[in-house]
Amino acid sequence: MFEHILVAIDGSSYTKQALPAAAEIAKKFDSEILVLHVSEHDRGRAVVYSLETPAAATRLVAGAVKQLQDAGLTAKGQLADVAAGHVAKSIVETAKANGSDLIVMGSRGLSDVQGMILGSVTHKVMQTAAIPVLVVRNSTAKPALPNVAVGAFAP
Repeated sequence: MFEHILVAIDGSSYTKQALPAAAEIAKKFDSEILVLHVSEHDRGRAVVYSLETPAAATRLVAGAVKQLQDAGLTAKGQLADVAAGHVAKSIVETAKANGSDLIVMGSRGLSDVQGMILGSVTHKVMQTAAIPVLVVRNSTAKPALPNVAVGAFAP
């Protein structure tokens, strides 16, 4: 059913449960996972600037890919750099370009109205993607896979 899963991560506490959710689905369907991190940049008067370094973005994706691979899953990573406000579009376009069957994302759990007002990336992806989008809510419940809180997946 899901051969290619795209999981979008940004390093926030809101997306920490997206990776184990994607891993769980990938194990059930023997899927490949693409870990995507989209960095936003903005243009000042004289320079283009980003809120994170390319090295930090690379470490984030490499760490997620390693966790998935250590759990016995097929995974690769990809970075994208886009202008501010274009993260959702980049996620949807990357999913399409890679033949993804499912997008997995974390969310703060805002209502539809809050998401529209605040411009939630997750809300925009849900509205524009032509494939299913699994939204993993941040909760205080235990993650679906053991030891996720310490950064490892159970085999």
